[in-house]
Order: sequence, then C-alpha cells, then structure tokens
Amino acid sequence: MKKELKKITDLTINEVLNNEVIMPSIYFEKFNKNARTLEVNLQDKEFNKELNKLIVDDFNSIEGYMDTIITNAGDIEKAAKDTQTALLNKDIDSLSNIYNQMRTLEKEIKNLNKKLFVDSLTNVHNRKWIYNKFLNDDATFKDGGVAILIDINDYEYIEKEYGMLLADNLLIFITNFLKKNLQEDGCAFKISRFFDNQFIIFVNEKDEKDCKNLINNIRQLLSNTTLKSNSGLLIKANYEYYLTTYRKDQDSKELFESLFNQAKEE
Repeated sequence: MKKELKKITDLTINEVLNNEVIMPSIYFEKFNKNARTLEVNLQDKEFNKELNKLIVDDFNSIEGYMDTIITNAGDIEKAAKDTQTALLNKDIDSLSNIYNQMRTLEKEIKNLNKKLFVDSLTNVHNRKWIYNKFLNDDATFKDGGVAILIDINDYEYIEKEYGMLLADNLLIFITNFLKKNLQEDGCAFKISRFFDNQFIIFVNEKDEKDCKNLINNIRQLLSNTTLKSNSGLLIKANYEYYLTTYRKDQDSKELFESLFNQAKEE
C-alpha cells in the first residue's frame, strides 16, 4: 500500500519537476493519471481506508519526532544552565553527569536524523536529506562538484515478474557495490535515493571526465557480477548513468532538470 503510493508520488514528482510553478490542480491531475496507470483505484473504499490509516500513522510518526525534538531542546537548555552552575561551584561530579547526559542526547539526535534523512531500504540518504541538509535554504548548492544519476535497469520488470523482495535486494546490492567501489577509490561522495530505482551521487574533488571513467570502471566490474536469489534465480545487475557538473550557489532545479532530461532522451 505505502509502496504503491510512493510509486505514484515519485512518478508525479518526476513529471512536474520541470514546472516553474506547480499548482495543486496540476499535481492532482498527474497523480490521478499515474494512479490509473498503475491500476490503483483511488475511489476504492478499502484503498481509502488503508490510505487514511497510513496518513494517521505518518502523522503519529511526525508527532513523535516533534515530541523528541521538543524534549531534547528542553534537556539541552537545562544542561546549559546546570553547566553554568556547576562551573561556578566547581562541581566536577555534576559536570561529569552533564557530559554523560549530552552524550545520550547526541545519540538520540543521530537516531532521529537517521529516521528522517536515511532511506530505510538501502541505508543511503533519502530525497529529504538533499533538500534539508545538502542544499542551502534557497535550494542552491553549498559547494561545486559532479552529480551522477544512477538509473537501475529492469527494476520494475523484476519487481513485476519475480516480486518486490528480489527487486529490493537488487537495489541494496547495487548501492552497496557502488559505495564499496567509490570508497576504495578514495572518492569523496554522497549518495541519495531520489526516486524508486534512481539514485544521485554527488562527488567532490573530481572533474566530469574522472567521474565518467570511474563510473564506467565500476559498471564494468558490476557487469561481471551476478546476483543469485534464494530460489537459485540468477540476475545480471546493471544500470545506466548520466552526469553533469554543478557549481556553488547554482539552483539545484537546473541540475536535476539536466540529469533527468538526459535520461528521458535515451
């Protein structure tokens, strides 16, 4: 259910990505069209029942996140005041306790960030991370580099023919393969799952030519590797890639348009 809604959302966002202004009517029109394409009946009572439950669950999750943030903010404020008092009184034991409290808070904040900004399936950054962490507040780039769009071939076909579990394992396998080889190359990179079967790698300290050579080499290694399912099914993992440079303070919309237009032209 949630996966179906995510697919519809991803398709819709992909279609309206190039629009300067996205009116709600346009979004809903595209959303309804994509729902029909995926044979999802938005008027179905059972579907709406599940949808309402999903919305409530998401709302409860958001409420839980907010409660954690508010609690942590209160704890940090209290710790700051207690630290001032302990320093004035030269109370070493209190300072030690405050330090331990801050370490616990740090762990909680890291866990919260992971829930918010990490894709639960592939364990790479999600799309929210790009807009909330990687970019400036005005959606421009903080630094320059090279962006590489990775498009996993046959993901939808494998999901349809062999099931979601195998298709998801394919995504996990390829993302782990990419991360391992990029790390072995000493490449400074960040990777994010942008759509269902599409990932964007942001690379620093390499030019476009070097990145193209690197990704070609990784793809060659991957072409010699076979993914085997528990049932004994053999699948050749493969992907297409498109890349372009970006500069500091560039509007990210320009970059994403360039990448996805390259993919559409293939």
